[in-house]
Amino acid sequence: MLNLPRPIMVLGGIMIVIQVLQSFVLSPVQRQDLMLWFSFLPPRYGEVAQNFAFPGGIFGDVWTFVTYAFLHGGWAHLLLNLVWMAAFATVVLRRIGTFNFAIFFVVTAAAGAFVHLLVHLNSSSPLVGVSAVLSGAMAATARFAFVGGYGGFSALQGTHTYPALTLKQLWQNQQAMAFLGIWLVLNLVFGLTSAFGGGGIAWEAHLGGFIAGLLILPYVDPYSRPPRGPKKPKKQDEKKRPEHLRVIK
Repeated sequence: MLNLPRPIMVLGGIMIVIQVLQSFVLSPVQRQDLMLWFSFLPPRYGEVAQNFAFPGGIFGDVWTFVTYAFLHGGWAHLLLNLVWMAAFATVVLRRIGTFNFAIFFVVTAAAGAFVHLLVHLNSSSPLVGVSAVLSGAMAATARFAFVGGYGGFSALQGTHTYPALTLKQLWQNQQAMAFLGIWLVLNLVFGLTSAFGGGGIAWEAHLGGFIAGLLILPYVDPYSRPPRGPKKPKKQDEKKRPEHLRVIK
């Protein structure tokens, strides 16, 4: 825990402070206002929005695609996500850097909210939690934790510079596919359990973040980008060259 990167500790600290406010400081009305301002609410984008002015207006329609990730449905929900964030978000951040991780966070959170919206357009339940980002981090991890002679979880102990697997290579890598398959099965089980009354698990948002994390990694990973070729020298006007370097025709 003491070796966690500072950005991960800051993210976790913000989430803990928000949960403390929700649990011990804010009144029921203030908690409701917090959800209206920052959770992801499908009714913002449906017929309800024609008769009800949601806080933040059009800007709220945009920022809630990300801000919902900082809210949680309770302490158990938060603590579970903090453990997974320490395990997988840490690995991705150490590999791609803080700035690129911020991009990764926004994209995977937004993708999770978007898929959730497609499935639950008529739902009035708010979407909260950083699980979509963590699902994206797990998917991204599979693209570099099983390459270059590294044996799965041993690669998660540090940073190596091998390029991430392509999607074709990922498909052919048995360890990576087993890792992803276990996640997909667990997500499906939890999703079905939720559907039959086992709780409010937003498995669609998990799937959206998972797909986004899987696809975006090469674009934010400095070890997977193609190297830039040398720039061609600019053609210099003969009149501007020093006299001893001019070409005599």
